[in-house]
Amino acid sequence: MTLPSPDAFGRLVASLEEARRHDDVATLLSPITARLPAPLADLASSLPIGDANGELLESLRGRGDFPARTVAGVLATDPFRLADDLLEMLRQRGCNRVANWPSTAMLGGELEQALAHSGLGYAEEMGFLARARQQGFETLAVITREQQLVSALAAQPSRLLIAVALEAAEGPAEREGARLASLAERIRDAGYPLWLYEHDGVKAVTASLHPWAEAVIRHPDGADDGRATAPG
Repeated sequence: MTLPSPDAFGRLVASLEEARRHDDVATLLSPITARLPAPLADLASSLPIGDANGELLESLRGRGDFPARTVAGVLATDPFRLADDLLEMLRQRGCNRVANWPSTAMLGGELEQALAHSGLGYAEEMGFLARARQQGFETLAVITREQQLVSALAAQPSRLLIAVALEAAEGPAEREGARLASLAERIRDAGYPLWLYEHDGVKAVTASLHPWAEAVIRHPDGADDGRATAPG
């Protein structure tokens, strides 16, 4: 089994300064999810606890060049900012790579259905990424299950990131591992580079995907021990 190289283990970061300190690895810039405990970060697309994109835009203001291996996590279903306006604000701050993070992909059940019914669901996130791609941004599409893959691929992202909801990781590890391997294989067969997001609550199942991943983004709760999770 081929293990990922040491620089495959990246970080979820709260600031550009932090991204620059780790410029040797891939980073996902999301101030709101980087400061939340990992289980809450998973749900941040639906929690009324702050202005995710406001914090992101502020983190980019007057901070110089956007790091070459950093992707900005954008709440793509922002109810207060039009997509084109948000993309222009990001462009003006030097950002040219975006992901739909935090993402409703992490949700399920009635909450997921309610947001989709309100026009604030996964389809709208992929619409945002498609628009960003048309405007010259590189894009990273967050996905948690195969049912989302058609929508994700239709947005023509630059790469895809598999994230695992904590609830899914609490099921039988063998079954979840097989599900993730099937999803990773479909992404690979479609010709897309794969990133992986993980934290301590899900790494027991995500570790099996390390050999597939171009980059493994770790939540700050467990970023320092990320290399220790590589399978042997």
